[in-house]
Amino acid sequence: MKMKKRCHVILFCAVAALLSGCAAGEKSPYPEVSEYLENRYNQKFELEEISGEASVYYKAIPKENPELEFKVFPVGPEYTNKGFDDTYPTVFVLNEAKKLGLPLEPGTTEKELVAAIDGYAGIEALSRTLSELAAAYAEAGLPAEFTLGTVSNGWNCADIRVELRTPDLKGYEPAVIHIPDDRQIANRHINDSDQIAKRIGDDYVACICQYYLGDPLDYLTQDAVTAFYTDTDGLTVETDDGATEYPQLSTKLHFAELYRLSEDEGWNPQAAQDSFSITSNEQTSWFFLEFEEETNERGRTETIARVYWAESETGDRQPACGEYDTPDIIDRELIEARTGCRLSRGLLLQAEETRRAGNREELESYLSGAQPIGDSTEIGNWTITVTAATELGKITSGSMYFEPDEGKSFFRIDMDITNHGTKDSDFLPMVIMSDELMVELAISSGLQYAPVSLLGGGDLTGSTLAPGETKSGFIVFQTSQSLMETEDHILLLLRIGTETRAVLIKN
Repeated sequence: MKMKKRCHVILFCAVAALLSGCAAGEKSPYPEVSEYLENRYNQKFELEEISGEASVYYKAIPKENPELEFKVFPVGPEYTNKGFDDTYPTVFVLNEAKKLGLPLEPGTTEKELVAAIDGYAGIEALSRTLSELAAAYAEAGLPAEFTLGTVSNGWNCADIRVELRTPDLKGYEPAVIHIPDDRQIANRHINDSDQIAKRIGDDYVACICQYYLGDPLDYLTQDAVTAFYTDTDGLTVETDDGATEYPQLSTKLHFAELYRLSEDEGWNPQAAQDSFSITSNEQTSWFFLEFEEETNERGRTETIARVYWAESETGDRQPACGEYDTPDIIDRELIEARTGCRLSRGLLLQAEETRRAGNREELESYLSGAQPIGDSTEIGNWTITVTAATELGKITSGSMYFEPDEGKSFFRIDMDITNHGTKDSDFLPMVIMSDELMVELAISSGLQYAPVSLLGGGDLTGSTLAPGETKSGFIVFQTSQSLMETEDHILLLLRIGTETRAVLIKN
């Protein structure tokens, strides 16, 4: 009996060991692919190898989401640690897009999807939908990792190319939105619709603003145009009749930008197909836009915009760009020579008005504490007493005389100065250091004037005084005519570093 029992125990153990061995030996037929997917997506997948004449890939089905069938490609250990890439993100995004009502069409690669909209007005709504897609991607826990390699535009991502149905712009390259987007991840803006809208719209707005003259502008919102030009420095155009400022332009003018500037400046632009003429300074100039195919250093074909110009429509065309500009920039010197104007970087008039506003505010702060003419003012090692102020059309000193520029007058201030220092000191030298005396004539209108040196007579500028020495003389400012006849307050400001003293010349 004992023997019989032992045999039964041995048989049971053998069967258990056999069953256990079968379970332990049940492995994926493609262990490297399974390891790659499970490590990356933390899921289980069913795999099937698909072999073609020249390639092989694996069909993968997530056990938790069997509707998301995708492909896995062996791409070689030189590209990634595991040697695989896949289309899971693309399939996931396509599935989520259907839920959101966004139609996406297959693109030119395994990972590319295409979203088409009618014009710039549709970008805002599209960007909101794309941000929801990016958020769903992140919520699903799909990895936002990029490794070395250039399969499509990135690894483990979905590329959504945004195309504009109308107008058909030459030279426009549709934006590509990567989900996940390495720039979004770096900036923690993976679902930021504003960031997505900016990237979608930039190239489109740029093409219209810079290269196109006609109806395409109707597709743009003013906010889009303003946003495109936010980084420009502004442009000031000066002519014999005055100056005009253009905040939306710069000295680097493109084809359509020059056309619109010509409209505003009255250079009589006449548009034809891909060309226009301007007439100014008794000269007519034609400008031509060409889109040319070029091969870059990497061997890729690119569309390059080039602008040419000629003295007449049938004349010899020459590149319109400057020596150091790209071929779509029109040379500033060429524009100046053909139109007789001067183009200056920045908003000079606006900057001048800002400076005047600051000057007015500063004068008001010193006005109540200013010393009257006749009182002595001490600053640094100097004692200065203003004795008189006179507006003159000409200054005579012995056999010499000085006349102001046309439309100007001299403003002469007589004064006594004393050097209280321990060494020789120059009064208002040609080059003034930060710890030396500076003098300005300040007007309540916001104008400020620096003294001019007349190099002779009683002009004190540049005078050298020994310790304890006193000199009498004058300093001269060149100002607008009849300054004393205006209602403006006039102060003489004496400065050394951060210390300022004021003398009231006219109340």
